[in-house]
Amino acid sequence: MLSTPLYIGPGMGIGTVILILVIGGIVLFSFGYIIWLKAKQYFKKKK
Repeated sequence: MLSTPLYIGPGMGIGTVILILVIGGIVLFSFGYIIWLKAKQYFKKKK
């Protein structure tokens, strides 16, 4: 039985923060791309 908590290390926190920022960036980029496609389609219909 392991009574002491496992030591992850100082680098794990930095990696987690970077991972969260990358995932957030991908989500924001995908929303922006969807909005861009809808706007492009809207302006194409208008002409």
